[in-house]
Amino acid sequence: NGIIAATPASGEESKTLTDARDALKAARDSESNLRTELTGHQDDLGKDYGLDDVFRALKGRCISKDSGEYNYELCWLEKTTQKSKKGGSHTGMGNFVRMDSVTVDDDVPPDGKGLGAGLRVALRYENGQHCWNGPNRSTLVVLACAEQDEVWKITEEEKCVYRMEVGTPAVCDMNGKGKEGGARDEL
Repeated sequence: NGIIAATPASGEESKTLTDARDALKAARDSESNLRTELTGHQDDLGKDYGLDDVFRALKGRCISKDSGEYNYELCWLEKTTQKSKKGGSHTGMGNFVRMDSVTVDDDVPPDGKGLGAGLRVALRYENGQHCWNGPNRSTLVVLACAEQDEVWKITEEEKCVYRMEVGTPAVCDMNGKGKEGGARDEL
């Protein structure tokens, strides 16, 4: 035809070849990212999110309680944190490890914000920030039925070993019971 394609100078690649290499690299990177994401989803499907996976919807949501000089935060199935109101850094009180159950025998205060008596769902958070002259911080989160997610009480049972009492609708119907075995009034 009389038209000759331009040839790159010796040692240089053509723009078409460079574009093809870039497109191949982008496709391989995308495939790698998608495989990593798929593995994460498959791992997540194997995790225990409680009866009927009820805690899956809460994962990553955070609730907090103002308690004197600190603000305590529970991020469902992720971590617990203590934040000083005077500024400074946050203290990690533990990272989610597993679901558990504990037996409690507590009085329920008049406002209804308490654990009561019986078997309760618990979430264990361990391997928090190291405690000066003590262990790594840990938190046992004990759950009871409530109309909304709310941290009721935080105690330090031993040095850097915390207990949070938390109300949540997520445990109201566990074991086929309403308000932890009692009747629920609903409109």
